[in-house]
Amino acid sequence: MAQADTAGFGQENKRQEVINIAVFAVMFIIYALTFIIAKFYDITYPYAGVINFCLLTVLLFNNVSILTALKNRDADFCILAALVLVTAVNLVIVDSGKGAFFVPVNFLLIWYMSDKLYISQKTVKMFAAAYMAYLLFYLFIAYPRLFTTFENYKYNTNTAATFTIYTMLCAFMLLEILTDKTADKVNPDAWEENSRVLLIGLFKVMILLKGFQLSLWHRARGAFIMLILFMLFKYCVPKKWWRSKVLYALLCILATLGSLAFVGLYVYIGETGANFKLPFFYKEVFSGREAIWHELFDLLVHNEKPYTLFTGIGTNFELTSFFEKNVHNAMYNFVVIHGIVVFAGILYFIYKRLWQVRGRIADNRVAMTAMCALMAVFFESYLDVDLIWADYALNLIFLLIMINLPCESDRTGIEDAGR
Repeated sequence: MAQADTAGFGQENKRQEVINIAVFAVMFIIYALTFIIAKFYDITYPYAGVINFCLLTVLLFNNVSILTALKNRDADFCILAALVLVTAVNLVIVDSGKGAFFVPVNFLLIWYMSDKLYISQKTVKMFAAAYMAYLLFYLFIAYPRLFTTFENYKYNTNTAATFTIYTMLCAFMLLEILTDKTADKVNPDAWEENSRVLLIGLFKVMILLKGFQLSLWHRARGAFIMLILFMLFKYCVPKKWWRSKVLYALLCILATLGSLAFVGLYVYIGETGANFKLPFFYKEVFSGREAIWHELFDLLVHNEKPYTLFTGIGTNFELTSFFEKNVHNAMYNFVVIHGIVVFAGILYFIYKRLWQVRGRIADNRVAMTAMCALMAVFFESYLDVDLIWADYALNLIFLLIMINLPCESDRTGIEDAGR
Protein backbone atom coordinates (compact mmCIF):
# COMPACT_ATOMS: atom_id res chain seq x y z
CA MET A 1 0.00 0.00 0.00
CA ALA A 2 1.09 3.62 -0.16
CA GLN A 3 3.68 4.23 2.52
CA ALA A 4 4.42 7.17 4.82
CA ASP A 5 8.14 7.03 4.17
CA THR A 6 10.71 4.90 2.42
CA ALA A 7 12.88 4.82 5.53
CA GLY A 8 13.17 1.19 6.50
CA PHE A 9 12.28 -0.09 3.05
CA GLY A 10 14.41 -2.94 1.83
CA GLN A 11 16.35 -2.68 -1.41
CA GLU A 12 13.57 -4.60 -3.14
CA ASN A 13 10.95 -2.12 -1.96
CA LYS A 14 13.05 0.84 -3.07
CA ARG A 15 13.47 -0.73 -6.49
CA GLN A 16 9.71 -1.17 -6.70
CA GLU A 17 9.11 2.46 -5.84
CA VAL A 18 11.60 3.60 -8.48
CA ILE A 19 9.72 1.60 -11.12
CA ASN A 20 6.40 3.00 -9.86
CA ILE A 21 7.75 6.54 -10.12
CA ALA A 22 8.97 5.87 -13.67
CA VAL A 23 5.52 4.55 -14.70
CA PHE A 24 3.72 7.48 -13.08
CA ALA A 25 6.13 9.90 -14.74
CA VAL A 26 5.41 8.42 -18.17
CA MET A 27 1.66 8.58 -17.51
CA PHE A 28 1.94 12.19 -16.36
CA ILE A 29 3.94 13.23 -19.42
CA ILE A 30 1.34 11.61 -21.69
CA TYR A 31 -1.46 13.30 -19.72
CA ALA A 32 0.23 16.69 -19.93
CA LEU A 33 0.92 16.48 -23.65
CA THR A 34 -2.57 15.17 -24.44
CA PHE A 35 -4.26 18.39 -23.40
CA ILE A 36 -1.80 20.99 -24.63
CA ILE A 37 -0.81 19.53 -28.02
CA ALA A 38 -3.87 18.78 -30.13
CA LYS A 39 -1.96 16.65 -32.65
CA PHE A 40 -0.59 14.48 -29.83
CA TYR A 41 -4.16 14.00 -28.60
CA ASP A 42 -5.34 13.02 -32.09
CA ILE A 43 -2.51 10.50 -32.53
CA THR A 44 -2.70 8.83 -29.10
CA TYR A 45 -6.46 8.89 -28.51
CA PRO A 46 -7.20 5.58 -30.32
CA TYR A 47 -4.44 3.83 -28.35
CA ALA A 48 -4.96 5.37 -24.89
CA GLY A 49 -6.56 2.23 -23.48
CA VAL A 50 -3.76 -0.01 -24.77
CA ILE A 51 -1.07 2.34 -23.45
CA ASN A 52 -2.70 2.43 -20.02
CA PHE A 53 -3.05 -1.35 -20.00
CA CYS A 54 0.67 -1.80 -20.68
CA LEU A 55 1.66 0.65 -17.96
CA LEU A 56 -0.83 -0.80 -15.45
CA THR A 57 0.50 -4.29 -16.19
CA VAL A 58 3.98 -3.08 -15.29
CA LEU A 59 2.59 -1.73 -12.01
CA LEU A 60 0.79 -5.01 -11.35
CA PHE A 61 3.89 -7.17 -11.77
CA ASN A 62 5.98 -4.65 -9.86
CA ASN A 63 3.73 -4.42 -6.80
CA VAL A 64 2.03 -7.80 -6.60
CA SER A 65 3.69 -11.21 -6.47
CA ILE A 66 1.54 -13.07 -8.98
CA LEU A 67 2.93 -16.51 -8.09
CA THR A 68 2.34 -15.94 -4.38
CA ALA A 69 -1.18 -14.68 -5.02
CA LEU A 70 -1.94 -17.79 -7.06
CA LYS A 71 -0.29 -20.11 -4.55
CA ASN A 72 -2.26 -18.57 -1.67
CA ARG A 73 -5.43 -18.44 -3.78
CA ASP A 74 -5.79 -14.77 -2.95
CA ALA A 75 -9.51 -14.05 -3.36
CA ASP A 76 -9.16 -10.57 -4.85
CA PHE A 77 -6.57 -11.66 -7.39
CA CYS A 78 -8.65 -14.68 -8.43
CA ILE A 79 -11.74 -12.47 -8.85
CA LEU A 80 -9.69 -9.99 -10.88
CA ALA A 81 -8.36 -12.75 -13.16
CA ALA A 82 -11.85 -14.21 -13.60
CA LEU A 83 -13.30 -10.81 -14.51
CA VAL A 84 -10.57 -10.19 -17.07
CA LEU A 85 -11.36 -13.56 -18.65
CA VAL A 86 -15.12 -12.97 -18.60
CA THR A 87 -14.65 -9.55 -20.19
CA ALA A 88 -12.64 -11.04 -23.03
CA VAL A 89 -15.08 -13.93 -23.58
CA ASN A 90 -18.10 -11.61 -23.56
CA LEU A 91 -16.60 -9.39 -26.24
CA VAL A 92 -15.89 -12.42 -28.44
CA ILE A 93 -19.44 -13.76 -27.96
CA VAL A 94 -21.07 -10.49 -29.04
CA ASP A 95 -18.45 -9.84 -31.76
CA SER A 96 -17.45 -6.52 -30.21
CA GLY A 97 -14.65 -4.17 -31.09
CA LYS A 98 -11.68 -5.50 -29.15
CA GLY A 99 -10.64 -2.09 -27.83
CA ALA A 100 -13.60 -2.22 -25.45
CA PHE A 101 -11.66 -4.84 -23.45
CA PHE A 102 -9.38 -2.21 -21.95
CA VAL A 103 -12.08 0.00 -20.38
CA PRO A 104 -13.27 -2.37 -17.60
CA VAL A 105 -9.94 -4.19 -17.29
CA ASN A 106 -7.93 -0.99 -16.75
CA PHE A 107 -10.55 0.24 -14.29
CA LEU A 108 -10.39 -3.04 -12.38
CA LEU A 109 -6.58 -3.00 -12.29
CA ILE A 110 -6.58 0.51 -10.85
CA TRP A 111 -8.99 -0.37 -8.06
CA TYR A 112 -7.31 -3.70 -7.33
CA MET A 113 -3.86 -2.09 -6.99
CA SER A 114 -5.03 1.06 -5.18
CA ASP A 115 -3.92 -0.26 -1.77
CA LYS A 116 -0.84 -2.11 -2.98
CA LEU A 117 1.37 0.52 -4.60
CA TYR A 118 4.74 1.26 -3.01
CA ILE A 119 5.10 5.03 -2.93
CA SER A 120 6.48 7.47 -0.36
CA GLN A 121 5.10 10.71 1.06
CA LYS A 122 7.91 12.57 -0.70
CA THR A 123 6.99 11.09 -4.08
CA VAL A 124 3.30 11.89 -3.58
CA LYS A 125 4.15 15.51 -2.77
CA MET A 126 6.28 15.66 -5.90
CA PHE A 127 3.40 14.52 -8.11
CA ALA A 128 0.94 16.83 -6.35
CA ALA A 129 3.35 19.69 -7.05
CA ALA A 130 3.60 18.55 -10.69
CA TYR A 131 -0.20 18.74 -10.99
CA MET A 132 -0.18 22.25 -9.56
CA ALA A 133 2.63 23.42 -11.85
CA TYR A 134 0.86 21.93 -14.86
CA LEU A 135 -2.46 23.52 -13.88
CA LEU A 136 -0.90 26.98 -13.61
CA PHE A 137 0.98 26.51 -16.90
CA TYR A 138 -2.22 25.40 -18.60
CA LEU A 139 -4.40 28.21 -17.22
CA PHE A 140 -2.04 31.09 -17.88
CA ILE A 141 0.10 29.98 -20.84
CA ALA A 142 -1.41 27.07 -22.80
CA TYR A 143 -5.12 27.85 -22.42
CA PRO A 144 -5.00 31.38 -23.91
CA ARG A 145 -3.28 29.97 -27.00
CA LEU A 146 -5.58 26.95 -27.39
CA PHE A 147 -8.76 29.00 -27.13
CA THR A 148 -7.95 32.31 -28.78
CA THR A 149 -11.10 32.51 -30.90
CA PHE A 150 -14.07 30.20 -31.32
CA GLU A 151 -13.00 29.29 -34.86
CA ASN A 152 -9.55 28.21 -33.65
CA TYR A 153 -10.56 26.11 -30.63
CA LYS A 154 -8.20 23.14 -30.49
CA TYR A 155 -10.37 20.97 -28.19
CA ASN A 156 -14.03 20.34 -27.48
CA THR A 157 -14.92 22.97 -24.87
CA ASN A 158 -16.69 20.49 -22.59
CA THR A 159 -13.61 18.28 -22.64
CA ALA A 160 -11.31 21.22 -21.95
CA ALA A 161 -13.39 22.44 -19.01
CA THR A 162 -13.74 18.97 -17.46
CA PHE A 163 -10.03 18.30 -17.90
CA THR A 164 -9.25 21.61 -16.19
CA ILE A 165 -11.50 20.94 -13.19
CA TYR A 166 -10.30 17.34 -12.81
CA THR A 167 -6.69 18.52 -12.93
CA MET A 168 -7.57 21.28 -10.47
CA LEU A 169 -8.92 18.74 -7.98
CA CYS A 170 -5.68 16.78 -8.20
CA ALA A 171 -3.61 19.95 -7.85
CA PHE A 172 -5.76 20.93 -4.86
CA MET A 173 -4.19 18.00 -3.02
CA LEU A 174 -0.91 19.89 -2.80
CA LEU A 175 -2.65 22.71 -0.95
CA GLU A 176 -4.24 20.21 1.42
CA ILE A 177 -0.86 18.62 2.09
CA LEU A 178 0.63 22.03 2.85
CA THR A 179 -2.36 22.94 5.03
CA ASP A 180 -2.11 19.65 6.90
CA LYS A 181 1.57 20.28 7.51
CA THR A 182 1.06 23.75 8.99
CA ALA A 183 -2.36 23.43 10.68
CA ASP A 184 -1.03 21.89 13.88
CA LYS A 185 1.50 24.70 14.26
CA VAL A 186 -1.05 27.50 14.24
CA ASN A 187 -1.35 29.48 17.46
CA PRO A 188 -2.20 33.10 18.29
CA ASP A 189 1.46 34.05 18.71
CA ALA A 190 2.85 32.31 15.61
CA TRP A 191 2.40 35.02 12.98
CA GLU A 192 4.47 33.23 10.32
CA GLU A 193 2.53 29.97 10.54
CA ASN A 194 -0.81 31.79 10.66
CA SER A 195 0.03 33.87 7.61
CA ARG A 196 1.11 30.75 5.73
CA VAL A 197 -2.23 29.07 6.38
CA LEU A 198 -4.02 32.26 5.35
CA LEU A 199 -2.09 32.44 2.08
CA ILE A 200 -2.82 28.79 1.31
CA GLY A 201 -6.51 29.38 1.98
CA LEU A 202 -6.51 32.46 -0.23
CA PHE A 203 -4.90 30.49 -3.05
CA LYS A 204 -7.56 27.78 -2.69
CA VAL A 205 -10.28 30.39 -3.11
CA MET A 206 -8.56 31.84 -6.16
CA ILE A 207 -8.22 28.57 -8.06
CA LEU A 208 -11.77 27.50 -7.17
CA LEU A 209 -13.10 30.81 -8.48
CA LYS A 210 -11.06 30.33 -11.65
CA GLY A 211 -12.65 26.92 -12.02
CA PHE A 212 -16.13 28.40 -11.75
CA GLN A 213 -15.28 31.12 -14.26
CA LEU A 214 -13.92 28.66 -16.81
CA SER A 215 -16.84 26.22 -16.42
CA LEU A 216 -19.38 28.98 -16.96
CA TRP A 217 -17.41 30.49 -19.82
CA HIS A 218 -17.48 27.17 -21.68
CA ARG A 219 -21.03 26.43 -20.50
CA ALA A 220 -19.73 23.03 -19.38
CA ARG A 221 -22.36 21.47 -17.13
CA GLY A 222 -20.28 18.42 -16.24
CA ALA A 223 -17.26 20.43 -15.13
CA PHE A 224 -19.47 22.79 -13.15
CA ILE A 225 -21.23 19.88 -11.43
CA MET A 226 -17.90 18.27 -10.58
CA LEU A 227 -16.61 21.45 -8.94
CA ILE A 228 -19.86 22.19 -7.07
CA LEU A 229 -20.06 18.65 -5.71
CA PHE A 230 -16.43 18.74 -4.60
CA MET A 231 -17.06 21.92 -2.63
CA LEU A 232 -20.25 20.53 -1.10
CA PHE A 233 -18.52 17.34 0.02
CA LYS A 234 -15.45 19.21 1.21
CA TYR A 235 -16.98 22.19 3.00
CA CYS A 236 -20.59 21.29 3.79
CA VAL A 237 -20.63 17.62 4.80
CA PRO A 238 -19.89 17.28 8.56
CA LYS A 239 -17.12 14.92 9.67
CA LYS A 240 -19.57 12.83 11.66
CA TRP A 241 -21.34 11.94 8.42
CA TRP A 242 -18.11 10.42 7.11
CA ARG A 243 -17.80 8.42 10.34
CA SER A 244 -21.33 7.03 10.03
CA LYS A 245 -21.32 3.51 8.56
CA VAL A 246 -24.89 3.92 7.31
CA LEU A 247 -24.34 7.28 5.58
CA TYR A 248 -21.00 6.20 4.12
CA ALA A 249 -22.54 3.02 2.74
CA LEU A 250 -25.41 5.05 1.31
CA LEU A 251 -22.93 7.40 -0.38
CA CYS A 252 -21.10 4.48 -2.00
CA ILE A 253 -24.39 3.01 -3.24
CA LEU A 254 -25.59 6.34 -4.61
CA ALA A 255 -22.26 6.87 -6.38
CA THR A 256 -22.64 3.56 -8.23
CA LEU A 257 -26.11 1.99 -8.32
CA GLY A 258 -27.62 5.46 -7.91
CA SER A 259 -26.18 6.25 -11.32
CA LEU A 260 -28.35 3.54 -12.90
CA ALA A 261 -31.42 4.76 -11.01
CA PHE A 262 -30.69 8.23 -12.34
CA VAL A 263 -30.64 6.90 -15.91
CA GLY A 264 -34.08 5.34 -15.45
CA LEU A 265 -35.56 8.43 -13.83
CA TYR A 266 -34.02 10.77 -16.41
CA VAL A 267 -35.41 8.73 -19.32
CA TYR A 268 -38.84 8.50 -17.69
CA ILE A 269 -39.13 12.25 -17.10
CA GLY A 270 -37.53 13.16 -20.43
CA GLU A 271 -40.02 11.14 -22.40
CA THR A 272 -42.93 13.01 -20.82
CA GLY A 273 -41.85 16.05 -22.85
CA ALA A 274 -41.05 18.17 -19.79
CA ASN A 275 -38.04 20.41 -20.33
CA PHE A 276 -36.49 23.76 -19.46
CA LYS A 277 -33.26 25.64 -20.00
CA LEU A 278 -30.55 25.75 -17.37
CA PRO A 279 -29.55 29.24 -16.22
CA PHE A 280 -26.03 30.33 -17.23
CA PHE A 281 -25.54 27.33 -19.57
CA TYR A 282 -28.21 28.09 -22.18
CA LYS A 283 -28.81 24.38 -22.58
CA GLU A 284 -31.89 22.30 -21.99
CA VAL A 285 -31.97 19.80 -19.11
CA PHE A 286 -33.12 17.06 -21.47
CA SER A 287 -30.86 17.55 -24.46
CA GLY A 288 -30.52 14.04 -25.89
CA ARG A 289 -29.20 11.68 -23.23
CA GLU A 290 -32.67 10.31 -22.55
CA ALA A 291 -32.89 9.12 -26.16
CA ILE A 292 -29.39 7.59 -26.07
CA TRP A 293 -30.03 5.75 -22.80
CA HIS A 294 -33.41 4.45 -23.91
CA GLU A 295 -32.04 3.20 -27.21
CA LEU A 296 -29.14 1.45 -25.45
CA PHE A 297 -31.58 -0.21 -23.05
CA ASP A 298 -33.57 -1.53 -25.98
CA LEU A 299 -30.39 -2.90 -27.56
CA LEU A 300 -29.48 -4.58 -24.28
CA VAL A 301 -32.84 -6.11 -23.37
CA HIS A 302 -35.13 -6.11 -26.38
CA ASN A 303 -33.18 -8.03 -29.02
CA GLU A 304 -32.93 -11.51 -30.49
CA LYS A 305 -30.00 -12.45 -28.22
CA PRO A 306 -31.36 -13.36 -24.75
CA TYR A 307 -27.90 -13.49 -23.18
CA THR A 308 -26.84 -9.86 -23.78
CA LEU A 309 -27.93 -8.81 -20.29
CA PHE A 310 -25.06 -10.98 -19.02
CA THR A 311 -22.55 -10.37 -21.80
CA GLY A 312 -23.37 -6.80 -22.74
CA ILE A 313 -23.86 -5.68 -26.32
CA GLY A 314 -20.24 -4.79 -27.06
CA THR A 315 -19.40 -1.89 -29.32
CA ASN A 316 -20.47 -3.09 -32.76
CA PHE A 317 -23.71 -1.15 -32.84
CA GLU A 318 -25.00 2.06 -34.34
CA LEU A 319 -27.19 4.62 -32.58
CA THR A 320 -29.87 6.62 -34.29
CA SER A 321 -29.99 9.04 -31.36
CA PHE A 322 -26.31 10.06 -31.40
CA PHE A 323 -23.45 10.22 -33.87
CA GLU A 324 -20.90 8.36 -31.72
CA LYS A 325 -20.85 5.43 -29.29
CA ASN A 326 -20.70 7.46 -26.11
CA VAL A 327 -22.91 6.09 -23.32
CA HIS A 328 -22.59 9.33 -21.29
CA ASN A 329 -22.77 7.44 -17.97
CA ALA A 330 -19.87 5.47 -16.47
CA MET A 331 -21.81 2.79 -14.59
CA TYR A 332 -24.38 2.37 -17.37
CA ASN A 333 -21.47 1.95 -19.78
CA PHE A 334 -20.31 -1.14 -17.89
CA VAL A 335 -23.80 -2.65 -17.78
CA VAL A 336 -24.65 -2.01 -21.43
CA ILE A 337 -21.30 -2.75 -23.08
CA HIS A 338 -20.01 -5.52 -20.77
CA GLY A 339 -23.03 -6.97 -18.97
CA ILE A 340 -24.12 -7.39 -15.37
CA VAL A 341 -21.49 -10.01 -14.47
CA VAL A 342 -18.57 -7.67 -15.17
CA PHE A 343 -20.48 -4.79 -13.58
CA ALA A 344 -21.02 -6.83 -10.39
CA GLY A 345 -17.29 -7.56 -10.22
CA ILE A 346 -16.47 -3.88 -10.65
CA LEU A 347 -18.85 -3.02 -7.80
CA TYR A 348 -17.09 -5.59 -5.62
CA PHE A 349 -13.73 -3.86 -5.95
CA ILE A 350 -15.17 -0.36 -5.62
CA TYR A 351 -17.10 -1.20 -2.47
CA LYS A 352 -14.29 -3.19 -0.88
CA ARG A 353 -11.64 -0.55 -1.43
CA LEU A 354 -13.88 2.33 -0.34
CA TRP A 355 -14.93 0.44 2.79
CA GLN A 356 -11.30 -0.29 3.70
CA VAL A 357 -10.56 3.42 4.10
CA ARG A 358 -13.84 4.43 5.76
CA GLY A 359 -12.45 4.52 9.29
CA ARG A 360 -9.63 6.95 8.53
CA ILE A 361 -11.19 9.49 6.19
CA ALA A 362 -12.80 11.75 8.81
CA ASP A 363 -9.51 12.17 10.73
CA ASN A 364 -7.19 12.60 7.75
CA ARG A 365 -7.54 15.94 5.98
CA VAL A 366 -5.70 14.84 2.85
CA ALA A 367 -7.55 11.53 2.49
CA MET A 368 -10.91 13.22 3.05
CA THR A 369 -10.19 15.84 0.39
CA ALA A 370 -9.17 13.14 -2.08
CA MET A 371 -12.37 11.25 -1.28
CA CYS A 372 -14.42 14.41 -1.85
CA ALA A 373 -12.77 14.79 -5.27
CA LEU A 374 -13.34 11.13 -6.09
CA MET A 375 -17.01 11.29 -5.13
CA ALA A 376 -17.44 14.45 -7.21
CA VAL A 377 -16.13 12.55 -10.25
CA PHE A 378 -18.39 9.57 -9.48
CA PHE A 379 -21.49 11.75 -9.38
CA GLU A 380 -20.42 13.87 -12.38
CA SER A 381 -20.20 10.58 -14.25
CA TYR A 382 -23.96 10.25 -13.94
CA LEU A 383 -23.86 12.41 -17.07
CA ASP A 384 -20.58 11.38 -18.67
CA VAL A 385 -17.83 8.76 -18.61
CA ASP A 386 -14.99 10.79 -17.08
CA LEU A 387 -14.58 8.29 -14.22
CA ILE A 388 -13.56 5.59 -16.70
CA TRP A 389 -12.12 7.64 -19.58
CA ALA A 390 -8.65 6.39 -20.53
CA ASP A 391 -7.10 9.87 -20.65
CA TYR A 392 -8.05 10.46 -16.99
CA ALA A 393 -6.72 7.14 -15.64
CA LEU A 394 -3.77 8.81 -13.96
CA ASN A 395 -6.08 11.16 -12.05
CA LEU A 396 -8.06 8.23 -10.66
CA ILE A 397 -4.86 6.46 -9.61
CA PHE A 398 -3.56 9.62 -7.95
CA LEU A 399 -6.74 10.25 -5.95
CA LEU A 400 -6.87 6.62 -4.79
CA ILE A 401 -3.23 6.83 -3.70
CA MET A 402 -4.01 9.97 -1.71
CA ILE A 403 -6.96 8.22 -0.05
CA ASN A 404 -4.82 5.23 0.90
CA LEU A 405 -1.73 7.20 1.91
CA PRO A 406 -1.15 7.19 5.68
CA CYS A 407 -0.84 10.45 7.60
CA GLU A 408 2.68 11.83 7.64
CA SER A 409 2.99 10.82 11.28
CA ASP A 410 1.92 7.25 10.59
CA ARG A 411 4.53 4.55 10.17
CA THR A 412 2.51 1.55 9.06
CA GLY A 413 3.92 -1.61 7.63
CA ILE A 414 3.37 -2.78 4.13
CA GLU A 415 0.14 -4.62 3.56
CA ASP A 416 0.80 -8.22 2.70
CA ALA A 417 -2.14 -8.75 0.37
CA GLY A 418 -1.02 -10.54 -2.71
CA ARG A 419 2.54 -11.07 -1.39
